[in-house]
Amino acid sequence: MTMAKLVFGRLTEAWKGEASDFTPLLAEQLDSLGEAIGVDLTAVGKSEVATAGGRRIDIVAQGEDGSEFVVENQYGRGDHDHLTRGLAYAVARHARGLVVVAEEHRDEFRALAQYLNDLAELDRARGISVWLVEAKAVRIGDSPWAPLFSAVVEPNQFTATVEQAKQAEKVGSLEEFFTQFASSDMAAAAQAVVGKWVAAGYRRRLGPNHVVLEAPGPSAGGIRTVVAVFNDGRVLVPFSAYAGTNSGIPIEALTSAEFRTKADHLFGFNGTEKQARTGQGWLAPHRVDDLLAFCVEVAGAYKLAHAAATDGESTSNV
Repeated sequence: MTMAKLVFGRLTEAWKGEASDFTPLLAEQLDSLGEAIGVDLTAVGKSEVATAGGRRIDIVAQGEDGSEFVVENQYGRGDHDHLTRGLAYAVARHARGLVVVAEEHRDEFRALAQYLNDLAELDRARGISVWLVEAKAVRIGDSPWAPLFSAVVEPNQFTATVEQAKQAEKVGSLEEFFTQFASSDMAAAAQAVVGKWVAAGYRRRLGPNHVVLEAPGPSAGGIRTVVAVFNDGRVLVPFSAYAGTNSGIPIEALTSAEFRTKADHLFGFNGTEKQARTGQGWLAPHRVDDLLAFCVEVAGAYKLAHAAATDGESTSNV
């Protein structure tokens, strides 16, 4: 047994170019940033978005309800240029929030962000919530670098409202989860998928408005996500997780062009999504068998990759 050392570094150590490396990667992993600010951002945002003044906004993301969030990120200490550019674009687009990511934020910018958040609480229809987020690069030993986000300024009322909504959505059992579906057909399909998955010996994890299907695979905890089924009939397919974004262990069989083409055909994706979600109501009784076949294929690839990794470790220890 060993204990790994957690290493902290600057963003430039992990990703050399701010615009060329960090911004595109952040756009593909907005769920990690969303967790830090308490907002469920779509995992893939639009990056390098042109503005009327000829400048570019780093990322424009969307929340679960379709509202826009402007994201500006930079290396080093936050400056006026990124804050004012992001705020101007957010005002013009009537965005719901502005998120400024930097390695450090000045005290005067923190005070300004809090002032804007106080105003936003007084006029929620026109106000724009502001988050200042500090980012570090972290890794364990020689593993790939990962971003670590922490919100240093956030709109208290907005965060509290989101948390209250999440608490209200939480369910204590699968039976309660199935009652959240708007149609009996979707509920029956979800019950069939989850029931057959568990009956086959696999795991499931219940969230506030979804259930995650899991299977053994190469990772620190030995369990990896297969898909997630939501209470509005959507299905999330974590292609970025298959590629090892979180675990650092890519599954080769799940990153091939052939696998992606087959998945796109089944779910109706366009081939570019990293953390893809189907449209609402996709889950239906006639898709149960196809979805389960897809999940079994993913679980099988996890199993083979785990066996290969275990064999490799055994050989290296001989």
